[in-house]
Amino acid sequence: MDHVHLYVKDLEEAVRFYKLVGLEFVEYTSHGGKAAMMRVPGSPVSFEMQETRVIDNPGLNHLAFLVDDLDDLCDSYMANGVKVDGPLDNKATGRRLATVRDPHGFLIQLVQKK
Repeated sequence: MDHVHLYVKDLEEAVRFYKLVGLEFVEYTSHGGKAAMMRVPGSPVSFEMQETRVIDNPGLNHLAFLVDDLDDLCDSYMANGVKVDGPLDNKATGRRLATVRDPHGFLIQLVQKK
């Protein structure tokens, strides 16, 4: 697991709540707008919370998983009939990304660190 990306209605309220449930605040960011990064203590797993825009619904945006060989994994998914968006290089983060949807439509991001 790399991170969980949530859309929230009120960023400050979300930060206060997730501090109460045990996440540690890392920083405010401008990732796609007004956002904050929090982390599971003692873990590299982060929670990215982004305040909703007019077009966004509050809730889960995506789950992201670290992978070793993104190209190989994407080839395997496609060979098994899974539609893959990517891979692509994200210049802002220096990582390679691809996305797939699970059978219920949930967005899954695949992340390979360079």
